[in-house]
Amino acid sequence: MAARWMTFGLLSLVLGAVACIDERMDPVPGPPVDLSLLDPPSEGQGFQIQTEEIEVPPGVEQQDCYFFRVRDLAASNGMDPDAPVNLHRVQIAQRDGSHHMNIFRVRTIKGLGPEGGLIQKNQDGVGECFKSPNWADWPLIANSQQDGQLDWEFPEGVANVLQPDEWLMLQTHYVNASSQKTPEAVGRVRVNFWSLPTEEVTAEMGTVFATKQSIRVCQSNPRPTFEGSCLINSPSPVKVIGANGHFHSRGTRFDMYAWDGTSIGTPAESERFYTSTAWDDPPMLISPELDLELPKNGGVWYGCTYEWQPPDPSVGCTGLDEYDVTKNQTSEEQLDCCYTFGPIVEKNEHCNIFVYYYPKQDDVFCN
Repeated sequence: MAARWMTFGLLSLVLGAVACIDERMDPVPGPPVDLSLLDPPSEGQGFQIQTEEIEVPPGVEQQDCYFFRVRDLAASNGMDPDAPVNLHRVQIAQRDGSHHMNIFRVRTIKGLGPEGGLIQKNQDGVGECFKSPNWADWPLIANSQQDGQLDWEFPEGVANVLQPDEWLMLQTHYVNASSQKTPEAVGRVRVNFWSLPTEEVTAEMGTVFATKQSIRVCQSNPRPTFEGSCLINSPSPVKVIGANGHFHSRGTRFDMYAWDGTSIGTPAESERFYTSTAWDDPPMLISPELDLELPKNGGVWYGCTYEWQPPDPSVGCTGLDEYDVTKNQTSEEQLDCCYTFGPIVEKNEHCNIFVYYYPKQDDVFCN
């Protein structure tokens, strides 16, 4: 009996020692992975756009605009500063907490432009970088949302052609509020643009960016749907190769449909090619998975559905009503604790559509 207990004791010691070794060999948790780390393109093949580190303290919404001239970006990585950049591949990397990141071509200058500074930092809805009329006619180049990780090479021969003297604007919106957090309280964005030799370009890419600004998600009408359309006037069919939608936390469904350009009302279910039910990280469909042909003089129909929620106590219905009066001149009898169009996550809603297609057309109209 004593020998049996001795054997059992030795076995227990051995197993205990193995357990201790296994415990010591478990990996020690390290610092969070920096999702914004992205090496630039090889010299002469493209360039990198990046922001500085963006401080986002608790309770803050930070929206900043960065301006870059194409020839300066090209020269920074050994490219010919006097030649067009034929954008053929986009890589995007962001730290967690990004609400959105958009890059636009600068066109009509209103209250926002490079002359106001190459970096313009705005907070909590205040400042020109928050005012969408400032970039109403600025064509979209690239976008991403919360996850912010993208590596997309366009179809063979397709390029978004950027001219040397064009200015680009990168707009980044980080949120560290009740509905969305920036875990490290510091954001950063890096974007790589890879260029295609001019002789290899066979089609120029066009983009569509539209916002439905008539949305009202109110306490007495808690589940509304708002729809819009974008007409691409083209004498021949066009190919849609990228698409995604954007709304805030009251959004429950975002749909896009191929549209013939003339019919009234939501297209047939068979024409639907995009659906998102995730407001905080909506899917982005890109080629080769998305390769949709639209008819000549056709376009895209889109719709956003919402479900009203009580506002955060820091805002309350009083805050929503105050915004509605200030921004929309809504009369007192029409106030209804409504989320209306605007950039502030805690007070406003969006219904934004992003579409990438080719060949580019100059006559595009959205409503």
